[in-house]
Amino acid sequence: MIKALNKSNALLDDFPFPVFLLRRSDAAILWVNQAAEEWLGQSRQTLYLSALEAHFAKVDFYLNAHARCIESQAPITIRNHTVKKMGIPDQRHHITVFPSLEGIGVYFQPANVQPSEGRRNGETMSAMGRMLAHEIKNPLAGIHGAAQLLRDDVESAEGLALIKLIGSEIERISRLADRMERLGDRDPENLSFVNIHEVLRNAKKVTQASVPNTIQFVERYDLSLPQTLGDADTLMQALLNLIKNAAESIQENGGVGEIILETRFRSGVKSLSQSGEAARSLPIEIRVHDDGPGIPESIRHDIFQPFVTNKPAGQGLGLALVSKVTQAHGGIVEVQSQPHQTIFSVLLPRHEEDSL
Repeated sequence: MIKALNKSNALLDDFPFPVFLLRRSDAAILWVNQAAEEWLGQSRQTLYLSALEAHFAKVDFYLNAHARCIESQAPITIRNHTVKKMGIPDQRHHITVFPSLEGIGVYFQPANVQPSEGRRNGETMSAMGRMLAHEIKNPLAGIHGAAQLLRDDVESAEGLALIKLIGSEIERISRLADRMERLGDRDPENLSFVNIHEVLRNAKKVTQASVPNTIQFVERYDLSLPQTLGDADTLMQALLNLIKNAAESIQENGGVGEIILETRFRSGVKSLSQSGEAARSLPIEIRVHDDGPGIPESIRHDIFQPFVTNKPAGQGLGLALVSKVTQAHGGIVEVQSQPHQTIFSVLLPRHEEDSL
């Protein structure tokens, strides 16, 4: 077996769908998670360094995807592929091939399982939550200590304000990490009435502190919108992910551009409840626009699935988290994208003051 695996790979043992790590040079199997062991009916010790043709028919398909992923250093998603395993009936899967530090990952999701709903999605998000919480908690103490040391050497009001921002973000991320293991649950944990404009302004402030001033922010808020009932920390993280993605898109396209943060009332949109309750209206719309290059068409329909990203160094978890947080608040998330215009829309229900 591999002597040392990336922590993210080790934590993928809890992932409910089969995940393989393949060697870059010849696509030999280096590691599998527990779901893959059960799927193939063999232990990872037995599977280690075995060839794909020992387990799958039509292996040229996988070798081609493996080579394309190495060449592009970007994830590749194939939908509704018929997987032929040796001695087992054919099954249709969505397959994502993605680069990792140790090799090339392959993730199989049964085609009859929708990533946006159902028990499996809860299990998937719970596994993601444990992985993210593990990676987030470790550096927080060091960052907090560094900020305290900086405070003693900073005298300007602007510098002290930035250190205060760092401190408040550490506290928020710490609270968020404590809840990560509950991402698979249906509902947010700490419900209160949330002013979405305050959340947006804070997310903008955090992003603005880390991007060049060639990226301009424009705010267009409908201040007459009602508050929504939710968890301010997880909503903050979801919107922060969207705004940071917008900034990264602009930076990859020359670094000069504009991000528009907008809220508005939108009528006629309803979400169907999985529990059999009546459909709820979603009149509160939050939009994040950017004028970057747009989302590649090859991944546009799959961007809310885990591990789907067009960033060479990305993990493909940010938009999956956005989707889960939005669903947990009874809302939906939409995306429209073309060159020089991408718009993510988060739609949330309104709540009356007596709903607590």
